[in-house]
Amino acid sequence: MNIENMTGIAGLSGPGTKAKGTAPGDESFADILAAFEKEAAKTPAERARDEVLKKHHLSEDDYRALPPDKREPIDREIAEAVRRACARESNRQAA
Repeated sequence: MNIENMTGIAGLSGPGTKAKGTAPGDESFADILAAFEKEAAKTPAERARDEVLKKHHLSEDDYRALPPDKREPIDREIAEAVRRACARESNRQAA
C-alpha cells in the first residue's frame, strides 16, 4: 500500500480526494507525513471523541460553542465511545 491510496486520515488526500483549500499537488510530503504522525499519535480515546464530533459534523470550536443542553447528549455519546475504545484497547493488550 502506498501513502497516496490512504484516505480518511485528517489532512491526507489520495486519488480523487482533495483537502479543503488545496489544489491537487499543493501538499508536500512533509505536510502529509506531519498529518499522519499527528493522527497516529492520538490515543484510542482521542480518536473515539474525534469520530463522535465528526459524526455530528462538529469541529472542536463548534462543539465548545454549543449550549449545555445540546452538549450533554454529545458528551454522553463521547463517554460511551471512549469507554468502548478503552475496552477494545484493553482486550487487545490482554490478547
